[in-house]
Amino acid sequence: MAAADSLVEHVLAARASSVASPLPTEGRSVSLEEAYDVQDRVRQALVARGERVIGWKAGFTSRATQQAFGTDRPVCGFLLGSGVYASGAEVPASGFLSLAVEAEVALVMGRALAGPGVTPPQALLAVEGAVPALELVDFRYAGKPTAIDAVADGVLAKAIVLGAPLTDVTHIDLAREGLVYEVNGAIVATNTAAEVLGSPINSLAWIANHLGARGLGLRAGDVVMTGSVSAVLRPKAGDAVRARFTRLGMVAARFV
Repeated sequence: MAAADSLVEHVLAARASSVASPLPTEGRSVSLEEAYDVQDRVRQALVARGERVIGWKAGFTSRATQQAFGTDRPVCGFLLGSGVYASGAEVPASGFLSLAVEAEVALVMGRALAGPGVTPPQALLAVEGAVPALELVDFRYAGKPTAIDAVADGVLAKAIVLGAPLTDVTHIDLAREGLVYEVNGAIVATNTAAEVLGSPINSLAWIANHLGARGLGLRAGDVVMTGSVSAVLRPKAGDAVRARFTRLGMVAARFV
């Protein structure tokens, strides 16, 4: 218990620090299950301090990112209300130790959903709609985090930028949703949302089943960040990032 207490305090301190911290698991042997227990305690501590959980995120939804973090599966983290921006926002780059940006399909839940046994068609029926989104992650640690480090930390979540309006996706195949990704008006990548576990709806079903196994679930109104559709960008102060989706519309942010 003392070791877990120490790890929770380490993660909380890293979230509050203005300098990169040592990796959470440095010098420790921690399992994935133990890392999720730490994440749960970090989330509870943040809520006790006045934060509000507004949804969940999937990470490592492509083979490339799984291999980069030394795992063979996606991971799940929580989203906080203090880190939500509207499209077009000016985001202070100084608020991040090491900013990275991912273009994603964000789903808004119309009703509660939890596993086990949730299928993608069942997951789709629980969705109110989708918006284009940017996830702003923060690499808060010195060195290269593993999947265990990322899970304990909450999968490096920091902030999200949400577009509008909400689009009904009942009859849209999100796997075919196209993306044009731009930095300072120049196209840097084009992709489809099939990059996300075959479809963002597959990602939602995975999150629902994963949370159910942890005794948790999605609530009506929750935002679900389904995973990166394209390359991870590393913008600097002065850069503007825009993601244009085929049917969901556009989301943008400028870093100042």
